[in-house]
Amino acid sequence: MSLWRLPRVELGKLAPDPGLPLLTVAGNAFVATIWAQYSGGTLRYDELAVAVLVRGKGLLVPAGTVTAIWVDDAVSAEGGRRLWHIPKALARFETLASGREFAGKMTFDEQRVAVLRFEPGAALPGRPGLSGFVVQPGVGGPLRTRCTVKGALRTGRAHWAFSPSGPLGVLHGRRPLLSVGIREMDAAFGV
Repeated sequence: MSLWRLPRVELGKLAPDPGLPLLTVAGNAFVATIWAQYSGGTLRYDELAVAVLVRGKGLLVPAGTVTAIWVDDAVSAEGGRRLWHIPKALARFETLASGREFAGKMTFDEQRVAVLRFEPGAALPGRPGLSGFVVQPGVGGPLRTRCTVKGALRTGRAHWAFSPSGPLGVLHGRRPLLSVGIREMDAAFGV
C-alpha cells in the first residue's frame, strides 16, 4: 500500500462522488493505492485498488472511497459491485513474489496501467491492525462498510510506474509519501 498527496484539483478521474466530502489538508487530497494478492478465504485473486480519503459523517476512524479498482476474478468483481457499490473491473495481473520482494504488472483492455516493485524494509513488531470504513455512493445515500486489516507490517520502498495515458495517469511521475507491505494478512470486509 502506498499513500499519495495530490492537489485536490488534479484528482481527475480519481475524484470521488460529489456527495462524499474529501479529506483535504492545504488543498491536498490523499490517495491510497493498494495491490493485494488474496490467497486464502472465500476467493483467490489479485487486486489493484485506489481509494481517496474522505470524511465520513459521524465517523471517528479512517474512511476512504474506492474510485478505481481492478481484479482478476469475475465473482469478486460482481460481488464488489452488487454488495458494496465498489466499481470492480476485470483486468490481467502478472505477479512475482519472493521472500523479500514483490513485483507486479496490471493491464486493462490490453493497456498497461501499473507496474509495482516493492522492496521491504524493517519489520514492525507484532501484528498491528487497522479498522476503518469504505464509503461508496449509494441509491439512498452513502453506503458505509466496515473493514479491518491485520498482519505482519513492513516499511519499504514502492517503485510504481503508471501509464501516463491510463486510468491512473494522474499518478505518473509522482512519488508516494509512504509505503508499507503486509504479509500474512487477515482482512474482513462488511463485518
